[in-house]
Amino acid sequence: MSLKCVIVDDQPAIGRFLKRKIQRRYGDIVHVLCFHEPMEALRNLDGEVDLLIMDYEMPQISGRSFLDLAMRRGVPRGNIIILSSHDPDEIRRRIPLGEVLAVINKSDREQQEVLKMIMDAVVKRGRSKRPWPGETG
Repeated sequence: MSLKCVIVDDQPAIGRFLKRKIQRRYGDIVHVLCFHEPMEALRNLDGEVDLLIMDYEMPQISGRSFLDLAMRRGVPRGNIIILSSHDPDEIRRRIPLGEVLAVINKSDREQQEVLKMIMDAVVKRGRSKRPWPGETG
């Protein structure tokens, strides 16, 4: 079993950091693709993405536009985590509750723990092949 995780952040160091953390914790269970160019990332998005971790503030494209394009490419909304260095409540006002799996402040250590818990749940779901609540499959 291999799960596909795509990370999109215009700051390459953040993408590499997240990729290392995920690979260290989950080894070969999670295949991580990391992009700092959002348009390149879009070419690799489809319904087979188990988790999309995307930065909301990218200079090349607005976070809202990237999110909409990712969902049009087939990434389920329940497989998307938005990272932001801004106040997560501000982003949550722009992204209605339930539109994505989570909105996380990438500089807040406590919220990074939430990301780890979400990854644990994604891997557990992948091992059991169970869909998220509300999904068919």
